[in-house]
Amino acid sequence: MSEHPGEMAGHASATLDGDLQSWEESFRIAIDTIPGLAWFGSADGPVEFLNKQWCDYTGITMDDAVGWGWTVTIHPDDMAGLQTQWREALAQGAPGELEARVRRFDGEYRWFLFRYAPLRDNTGRVLKWYGSNTDIEARKRAEDALLASEQLIRGQVNALKSSLDALANEPEPSLLVTHTLSTLTTQFGAHSASVWRRGLADNTIGIQFVFEDGRVVPNTAPRFAGLDLTLPMEDVWPWPEVFRSGKPSVIEDIRTVPPFALRDRLLPLGIITVLLLPLFVAGQLEGAIGLRFQRKRNFQTEQIELAQALANQAMLVIRLAELSAQGREAAVAGERNRIARDIHDTLAQGFTGIIIQLEAAEDASRRGLGLAAEQHVVTARNLARESLSEARRSLQALRPQSLEEGGGIAHALRALFGKLTDGVSLTGDLRVLGEPRALPAGWEENLFRIAQECLTNVLRHAQASSVNATLRFGEQEVWLQFDDDGRGFDPAARSEGYGLLGMRERVGAMGGQMEVESSRGLGTTVSICLPLTTIPASEPN
Repeated sequence: MSEHPGEMAGHASATLDGDLQSWEESFRIAIDTIPGLAWFGSADGPVEFLNKQWCDYTGITMDDAVGWGWTVTIHPDDMAGLQTQWREALAQGAPGELEARVRRFDGEYRWFLFRYAPLRDNTGRVLKWYGSNTDIEARKRAEDALLASEQLIRGQVNALKSSLDALANEPEPSLLVTHTLSTLTTQFGAHSASVWRRGLADNTIGIQFVFEDGRVVPNTAPRFAGLDLTLPMEDVWPWPEVFRSGKPSVIEDIRTVPPFALRDRLLPLGIITVLLLPLFVAGQLEGAIGLRFQRKRNFQTEQIELAQALANQAMLVIRLAELSAQGREAAVAGERNRIARDIHDTLAQGFTGIIIQLEAAEDASRRGLGLAAEQHVVTARNLARESLSEARRSLQALRPQSLEEGGGIAHALRALFGKLTDGVSLTGDLRVLGEPRALPAGWEENLFRIAQECLTNVLRHAQASSVNATLRFGEQEVWLQFDDDGRGFDPAARSEGYGLLGMRERVGAMGGQMEVESSRGLGTTVSICLPLTTIPASEPN
């Protein structure tokens, strides 16, 4: 007699359950041996098993972790999001992944990627949930560092553009000081700033003015009445270190340093941390800017380097205001143009290359190419340091480092092509024709800065795949030409920005001619011709 259908179904279910139990026992043995954190749980969510690696990592026994006991290892800030996503997964019966920090046996939290998927029977009913946890701490740190670097660099680019606009449009140098100090304090979240200058006749420092309440306040203001505004450098910490080494210094908590009148004035303002940035004029240490903060601050190396670059910019603007006050309008105008052009040709150009490298790193990180992303970040960091170094050299009226290394303009241009096209989609080629000859130092620097501007414009605007340059030495002239296959533009319908204007000024100063040929969709050609007959015999290198 055949079995009843219900009995057959019962036997089938029992067989399935028996097979599942047997399979799970084998799975437990296998999962304990794999080099990773793995687990499985029941259809409605509670965990039934975690492998030995999970228990060893967290320091929690299996008995304490099953059910919902494992949740004690999750960082409190991540728990709500994890619970929400896990409930949605249970309701939908769908595989997925989430990120959360897991506490290690020694108390350290590290980021993990949780991957989970359901096991279903032949009717589609969820029987179990299986999952694994993968340590992604290194990736998260790289992403955080990349984001912080990109935000910092973009913020500095915005500050730089703002200062360049002010330099170009503000007719009153004293107002430039206000603008520059406002940019500096806003950029770094400072409460206020003080500008100190070194005494000319004695070994003292003194407050020249402060930037408080959104305006510049001179040392003659009533708020300084009765205060001794000069300090002997050898007696007041940390001024000796700043003026001895010419390097930035941080007073982490002014409440802990020996009292003096000007320090005690800051305490009622709530000032705690002061970042001291040395100021240089023509390579000589002449003063310092104190950035004041109403909370304790720690600074990364890159932040201090960028703050120092903006402080140098502030010193130049202060110097402009001083020259103007002395009635040297012509000198001020020339210095203003030099400062704006040199800042544009160093920091602004460098930041363009940095942003391109960071964007490439961001793209590589999104595609899981960790090594490539790391290399782009390293390249961006190197470009940042090189750009800051070049900015300092420019502010001290020194030639670019690549020209100082020897090899002349051809060597410097090859190095420039290598740095700006490294790791990006743009390919570049430089040809040198004719017999290279010595040029005046000023000419070589001008040609280098012009080439830098051309390459940066191609990277920033042209959307080109290649750019070719030719440096040709003739009997009576020197030619420098750039050709790219980018989108081009209509020169007649487009006003020239500061970059092209600066290029024309440099070419004009050398007695040369510059032509720009471009049309939409057909790329751009920039040609510079310099007549060698104008070179004085005594000037070549």
